[in-house]
Amino acid sequence: MTAQSMFSGSSQGARRRLAAALSIGLVAASCSGAASPTAAPSLVAPSPSPTVAAATAAPTSPSIAPTAVPTAIATASAGAAAAVLWTGPKLTTTPMAAADSAKVDATVAGALTAYPDIPGMWVGVWDPDKGSYAQAYGESVKGGAKAAIAEHGRIGSVTKTFTVTAVLEQVAQGKLRLDSTIADVLPDLAAMYPTIAKITVKQLAGMTSGIQDYANTGVVLKGVVADPTKVWTADELIAAAMTLPVAAPGTGGYSTTNTQILAKMLEKLTGKSAEQVVTEVAQQAGLTDTMLQAPDVVAMPDPSSHGYIGSKAAADLTKLGAPVKPGTDVTDWTASWGQAGGGMYSTVADLGKWAATGLGTSLLPADLAAQRFATTKIPEGNYGLGLQDWGKGWVGHTGQLIGWESWVAYNKETGAAFVAIINDTSSIEGPVVVGMTLFPTLIGMLGG
Repeated sequence: MTAQSMFSGSSQGARRRLAAALSIGLVAASCSGAASPTAAPSLVAPSPSPTVAAATAAPTSPSIAPTAVPTAIATASAGAAAAVLWTGPKLTTTPMAAADSAKVDATVAGALTAYPDIPGMWVGVWDPDKGSYAQAYGESVKGGAKAAIAEHGRIGSVTKTFTVTAVLEQVAQGKLRLDSTIADVLPDLAAMYPTIAKITVKQLAGMTSGIQDYANTGVVLKGVVADPTKVWTADELIAAAMTLPVAAPGTGGYSTTNTQILAKMLEKLTGKSAEQVVTEVAQQAGLTDTMLQAPDVVAMPDPSSHGYIGSKAAADLTKLGAPVKPGTDVTDWTASWGQAGGGMYSTVADLGKWAATGLGTSLLPADLAAQRFATTKIPEGNYGLGLQDWGKGWVGHTGQLIGWESWVAYNKETGAAFVAIINDTSSIEGPVVVGMTLFPTLIGMLGG
């Protein structure tokens, strides 16, 4: 199983399956997204909708409150004049009308029918024309508790958007440069692995370092399945990646190893743990239910969903030499193999707040934000500094950690946003189909 399928949810295989869903008529336009409502046929299934469980008696949208940015982050360097922070269009706070929210419910019902491995789906929609709506569908625990909108779930590689934001804050404060190298910041790591010494911060954040993903070795994923309680260290994850050839710096390729190295830089520069620094970024953005836990912590706070391995993920792991039964409950499995590249938990409400910041970009000076949004074409798509670009103004990130998948999409031109979490591995097509149905301009997800 590659890093793209296990962390980002944006593998070529997933895009092919999504394209097939489009071709057989699974995607339709239910909400506005700058495309005609007749852009695609209907996703709505004739079968009854799944049980809809909300945290309150009446569905409500997550609150998107303005967030104060600390003064330290508003300066490009010590002693510099206050920088102008990047701002994007705000998300709507107007509740969606019942008729439009019913279309969202029906769209998700169709997706859960089409992707039966998914026990539950947590969705947030912010449509500038039709309003905001958040809801939970299906089951939080298979055969047990119904999904509730306030529940926490793991967000996989969406974690990268927080970690890279923390790195860019160090750049904004003058403590780091985008052209700083691994040798500059982590000389011991560079001495241990000389082939990576000249790789820059920008190449690490933009997935153009040439370093392969440790998930591609097979060692880590087989190790996780063999001993789900093992606590992995960042050094072990990086060491696994270093058993693979390193391409020339500037070579594109999605790799969570990059983010683990950036996390070590954060620790070196701040004197704090990566978990503390990354969680502080979430707090700066006004998030209260999002955290990167210490590697040895397994449980998420209550309420939280259980996570499961779907049939496709089970088949992929079996091919890798790590057989696991489809439907396995992995709630108590370690998340330490994700860490600053994939280990955070969050809620739909918090992911909506994060989308409203442009995935952390509103914490950064405008000139640095422009560099963040500048993308490079890598095999997995168009990638900026810690975020993906799907065209038509849409930026964000997908995420996957064994047991859960997630998606955060924000339109920096219109203020539209879509976020989702599911408690199943390898069914990212489900929420992506929902998102593309509600916002057809997200079709760029298929562009690779």
